[in-house]
Amino acid sequence: MVMTTFLQKRRSVRDFKDVPLPDQFMTTIKSYISLINDEKEDVNYEIYEDGQSIYNGLVGKAGYAGVMIKAPHYVAFIAENDDPKTFIDIGYYLEKLNEKITNLNLATCWITVDEVDSETMEKLFGENGTKVKYLVAFGYPVPKMPLVPLATSTRLDVKEIVFTDEIGQKFSIDDLYNRGLFNVFSSIRFAPSYKNLQPWRFVVRGEYVYLYMIKTEDRNHAFTDIGVVMFYFEEMVKTIGMYGKWEVELEEGEEYTKIGKFKM
Repeated sequence: MVMTTFLQKRRSVRDFKDVPLPDQFMTTIKSYISLINDEKEDVNYEIYEDGQSIYNGLVGKAGYAGVMIKAPHYVAFIAENDDPKTFIDIGYYLEKLNEKITNLNLATCWITVDEVDSETMEKLFGENGTKVKYLVAFGYPVPKMPLVPLATSTRLDVKEIVFTDEIGQKFSIDDLYNRGLFNVFSSIRFAPSYKNLQPWRFVVRGEYVYLYMIKTEDRNHAFTDIGVVMFYFEEMVKTIGMYGKWEVELEEGEEYTKIGKFKM
């Protein structure tokens, strides 16, 4: 599936079939995890096949918007540090894994564990329990009723997230079209974010796209969202012949944190 189409259709699933995945799917997902763990030294995924035990331990304590999601399997993201770059990596690589799993015609859902006590986390995940930053539930989705519209979240307009030279300066639509970026930015609006806050802002200046984050009290979640949007941007611009990577160079400002730049 073309990435721009994938992102516009992407949905977190809340209801999973109570059926374990067959061995071939689990083997494929484990191979994805192994490749990503090898790609980034400070990235560590662990897969938990006994979803019932994880659910029983976290029900009433963790979950999407405070409601624990029941699924046959979970993946935990384990990180040693709590610095901004670590949370950017969490968003980037968890969404990279989500995309792989979804392309198997399976479903996923991010789960926050911020409020879960240390004792519970260590009981469920062992000595690394307190280092688990997020979970991803995955499995077969429960089919939606026909003719029932899917719930959607409001998305900011392109003109609200993309600027020229500096934040607040309106861009030229013709310029974005000429650069091949208008469709990219139109689609990237659909990237998922914590509480749908969409904390990213882009500035096109010269030969670079600069990425900024709105400063918020939920900084760890916001940095995670930034990692998500960085992943999708890199994937989508490949469709117009750009194969670069974001250069992360964090710089704090009054209203925004500068995240980095991408050379076009």
